[in-house]
Amino acid sequence: MNSNDYTVVLALEDFVPSGLALVGFWILAGLAGQVVPRVGPVARVGAVLIGLGGLAKSTWKLLLAGFSIDLPWLEAALFPLMAVGAVGLIWGLASALRGRSLPWWPFAAVLAVTAGVAAAYAIFAPIFALATTGVTTISVLAAIIAGRRRAWGAVTLYVVGLACVLLLVPLRNHPDHETLAMQWVEQSTNTIGQAALLVAAWLTARAHHRASTTSHPTPAQEGAVSS
Repeated sequence: MNSNDYTVVLALEDFVPSGLALVGFWILAGLAGQVVPRVGPVARVGAVLIGLGGLAKSTWKLLLAGFSIDLPWLEAALFPLMAVGAVGLIWGLASALRGRSLPWWPFAAVLAVTAGVAAAYAIFAPIFALATTGVTTISVLAAIIAGRRRAWGAVTLYVVGLACVLLLVPLRNHPDHETLAMQWVEQSTNTIGQAALLVAAWLTARAHHRASTTSHPTPAQEGAVSS
């Protein structure tokens, strides 16, 4: 992408899905902290890191489109921040599902191994894979939490969000990907997906709050899996 192919309006629009995702992940992190307070701070930091990754790339696009300033490190920050943030938020949500704080070291080990492989072989693919898999896992875990609270609207929206994310892959590989029209299609799809995530997260948190105020479940009950 260069400044001639990308408009300022399109660059500004890219902040919309980044902001939506940040708020959605923050809500989920807060939910994890309500169920298992110990994981709350890490989950919230994870949500912020994911959001900062998106905002960094949006800023790169705006600088390039509006001022012809190319700062590659801003673009490159997207997936490393997403990967680190996703691991933290996954730990929080997985702990919330179990109703107790899970051991942190397996999650840290996954991150360390991924970073080690990427550094040893000087390849970016492991970081990209962890980031994309991690964000997908977050939606899956959140959907399970929503399902346990019978928030079926939220579950449906998580599926919609994941479908939009998966649709981005063929869009990015499309022969006309660099054209302005395809850029609008891609960003619109991403915006819809992140909006679905945000509303789903809000519905999940609302369902959890209603259930908590009605039955006052213990953390163990919250994480119990129906047999």
